[in-house]
Amino acid sequence: MPALSRTALIMALGCALASGQAKPQAKPQTQTWPHPIPARVKDGSNGDLFVMTLGDVQTPLSQGSYDPTKDELTLLDGTLLPHYYRDTLKLKFFRPLDKSIFPVAPSGFCTWYYYYQNLDEGEVRRNTDWIAQNLKDYGAQIIQIDDGWQAEKADGGHGSRDWSSIDRHFPSGLASLAHYIKSKGFTPGLWIAPHGQSNDQVVQSLPGVFLRKPDGTSPSDTWEGKWLVDPSSEASQAYLKDLFSKFTAWGYDYLKIDGQPIVVDEYGKTQAFMQHPAEPDKLYRHTLDAIRSGIGPKRYLLGCWGLPVEGMGLMNGSRTGGDVVLGWEGFLTALAPTLQSYYQHNIAWYTDPDVMLLRAPLSLDQARVWASLHGLTGQALFASDRLPDLSRERVDILHKVFPATDIRPLDLFPAVRNKRIWDLKIQHLGRGYDVVGAFNFRQDRPDPLYLNWQELGLPANGPVHVFDFWNQEYLGAWEAGLALDLAPTSCRVLSLVPSDGQIQLVSTNRHLTQGWVDLQALHRTGSGFSGRSKVIKDDPYELHFAFPRGQNFEISQVSARSSSGALPVRITNHQGWATLRIASPRTQEVSWKVTFKPAGFYRYPTQTPVGLQVEPRGLDGVDLLWKDQYYLNAGYQVYLDGRLLGHSGSPHFPLRGLDPARSYTAEVRSVWEDGTESKGLKKAELTFTLAALLPDTTNLAQLDPVRAEGRGAEPRTFSVATRHREGLTAHAGSEVEFDLKGLFSTFSAQAAFDDSDRGKTPVTFVVLGDGRELWASAALPKTAGPKPFSLDVSGVKRLVLRATAKDAAPEDDDWLNAPHAAWLDPVLMKASK
Repeated sequence: MPALSRTALIMALGCALASGQAKPQAKPQTQTWPHPIPARVKDGSNGDLFVMTLGDVQTPLSQGSYDPTKDELTLLDGTLLPHYYRDTLKLKFFRPLDKSIFPVAPSGFCTWYYYYQNLDEGEVRRNTDWIAQNLKDYGAQIIQIDDGWQAEKADGGHGSRDWSSIDRHFPSGLASLAHYIKSKGFTPGLWIAPHGQSNDQVVQSLPGVFLRKPDGTSPSDTWEGKWLVDPSSEASQAYLKDLFSKFTAWGYDYLKIDGQPIVVDEYGKTQAFMQHPAEPDKLYRHTLDAIRSGIGPKRYLLGCWGLPVEGMGLMNGSRTGGDVVLGWEGFLTALAPTLQSYYQHNIAWYTDPDVMLLRAPLSLDQARVWASLHGLTGQALFASDRLPDLSRERVDILHKVFPATDIRPLDLFPAVRNKRIWDLKIQHLGRGYDVVGAFNFRQDRPDPLYLNWQELGLPANGPVHVFDFWNQEYLGAWEAGLALDLAPTSCRVLSLVPSDGQIQLVSTNRHLTQGWVDLQALHRTGSGFSGRSKVIKDDPYELHFAFPRGQNFEISQVSARSSSGALPVRITNHQGWATLRIASPRTQEVSWKVTFKPAGFYRYPTQTPVGLQVEPRGLDGVDLLWKDQYYLNAGYQVYLDGRLLGHSGSPHFPLRGLDPARSYTAEVRSVWEDGTESKGLKKAELTFTLAALLPDTTNLAQLDPVRAEGRGAEPRTFSVATRHREGLTAHAGSEVEFDLKGLFSTFSAQAAFDDSDRGKTPVTFVVLGDGRELWASAALPKTAGPKPFSLDVSGVKRLVLRATAKDAAPEDDDWLNAPHAAWLDPVLMKASK
């Protein structure tokens, strides 16, 4: 984010909110965008919470209302923040997104992340055919050809920056390929780095178009190309317009322009060689005006990569981060810009955190995590695997998140940490429900997570139905909250529906939004429901119904009809819930009815758990642990100091946000499906003080940061002098902050580089305690070897690790070539009493 750090922004917003009192928002009127929307401008009590909305949502989490037409934010206490996006968020060229032509973010396929520059015409056609058969009905719209279509390099390699001819692997030509894509019902898309050119002969034939030094050489030779368009030249404006007019004449209606931050940066460095020097951002926008004049207003323009905010208002979308790679590191590359730039999505433009990859070696859990990122946020959604090769399980994951939906942020501010609880609030057809993603981004260990209903804006003292979307199972109805087990690099996506004391529809299986995409009408009848749904050919459609807690019903009658007649259905009755399944031989709209009748309810008397103990986790939390119970139960209820925290299906529960010096009393009770708890004189109860449980030494890599900027500092194993060492990444430009709570006396670590480092730029390592510099290295090259240090951190509450590198510009594939620096063996020693 330019000009203002995210930390400074959140501090400013905190001051603005200090006098506000939280209260529910009045229901917004349904109207054409742009219209006022509910907003949060800072984190609430849980800094791990990331909130989105879909539909006309009302929530007590809202801290005010934002009017995009006026660019004005009004807090609940009446405080006005004028020009909020322009001035507070520092988006100089902000104007509300025009949704009249593109009402939602695009969904489709990109060739790059399987084929890279070794693409050919046959593979484009092969994937297009597969998508027509397997993904078109799910909402895929765009087939985008990436780098590799353009003229070959002088050595015969692919991927030049010469747009004057076409690679030999496209013998039918780009116009013919666009025609084929359109014949299958899709929009053809094309990648280009238009401001650059690598063919000297093309440059010589276009006087006045490209920047030149007095001696005729290029003043700008970058990833974008050997030569760079002069943005101040009339000839260059005509060149860009004609270039994009050619692409649209070929039939391409989705244009992805790459390397844009490089262009803006170079325009700041090459003023001396321009015909008419001016402010770099304004010159850059002149080039976008020329591109837009070549493609017209009805074609999609995507700026790429690394958040080219100077194009806001002229671009339809923005590729907000670097290129992903296949593997968990690739997902983390998509995660960072999602959290840091999502406040722009569906308000200023459609954000694009790069493609979604689902193929091996990603596990199925990891593929679900990546898909959930897109399904919960509604950002641009592009697959980039060789789709015919995906397994049935991975194709099913693909189906569950296509297409992108009209989701926008409630949180109109950038996140400063990898938030793990993503709450999508939905209002649709009279149904108000939450779809919550609970994530474990760590690779090194399981990480239980606690969902607090009150922190999510849900009623805390009444049952909330819980349905697990990816596992397609009902988990019961529970008060106060829920604890979840999360394996490394995994997630759970839950539908949360407050109980109204009647039978309720809690989920559908078509899309992760669980009703928004498929459900067209819903009516409650005297003993059941009727409705209309969009169903997909040969993909069984399921509706899941939950019963009031402690009561049981079963489906007694059901029907499903399309315009061509009755459709086959299947009923599954469970205790506490039931499923209606509809099969359809074609993609169509289906009307359905379901009727319920009372059924018996089985109960088992629960018994008191045994073996309760506590283990510290981090500096403000513990995990409660107890023995698996031999006798049947439906889980456990956990109390802290007499207050119900919520339900756990497993014999453990995470307690977080504790005061290390305070004494707490925890109690665990077994519970049955109807909410009946174990009772008796014997209790599973213990009293503890966290400070007394902490070990003498703590590895900093095991603690969760409270703030991370740049790419943060992720825990991982490094190879240093061929030895495997544990530590935290020290990406150039990163800053990460930990809350030590004044518990430690010494901090020691080593500043070092991984053996795989390819960067030549030295890195400066800095440690700060409560804002005061405690230690700083010189600018260290890899050849310097590890630099150990040990610091007195007595009384320090906020420890900051910062890594900087001079001239670490975002070019030349920096996500690969940036210095691979590390904070090795970062250890904290506990203060003596």
